[in-house]
Amino acid sequence: MKSYMSALLLGLSMCMAPMAVQAEDTGTLQAAIWIDPDGCEHWVIDLGVEGMMSPHLNRDGNPVCSRNPNICMEFPGDMLFDVNKAVLTQDATMAITKYFTEEILSGQTSFLIVGHTDADGSLYDNFDLAWARAQAVAVVARQTGAIVRTDAFGELQPIAPNNTTDGKRRNRRVEIFCE
Repeated sequence: MKSYMSALLLGLSMCMAPMAVQAEDTGTLQAAIWIDPDGCEHWVIDLGVEGMMSPHLNRDGNPVCSRNPNICMEFPGDMLFDVNKAVLTQDATMAITKYFTEEILSGQTSFLIVGHTDADGSLYDNFDLAWARAQAVAVVARQTGAIVRTDAFGELQPIAPNNTTDGKRRNRRVEIFCE
């Protein structure tokens, strides 16, 4: 239970966007916008011990979301990196360069690169590894002229169970969103 709560708190703290700071200057009420893994915004008020959260909706009642949910490309982590490493292999560098060059030639220039890991290791180490991997891909993407942002979720967004070798392999990935 303790590790689950740590993961939840880490996930919330990583996604807190300091767009709105203290609504009142009393020191007890803190308002902010939390952006969930799908890119949708939620109003959050921290009352100290407890808090409240509500989805941020536009005038039509639809959620305000900034991330395009469509992934343009997903690179398996095993194709790009050695286990527990964030240095691209030579083949990976060539594949990433080719991908971004083709996308730019077709008119797509802006991307979000997101790193993910399996659940082996600590939550913090996995976040750091996912971030470093997203940054490594971003360096190559920028060399092709792509405009990129990076993000990382570590082990917090698995696409397969982490209790099998195949599931862990699938969870180690780098997603590229076209913006």
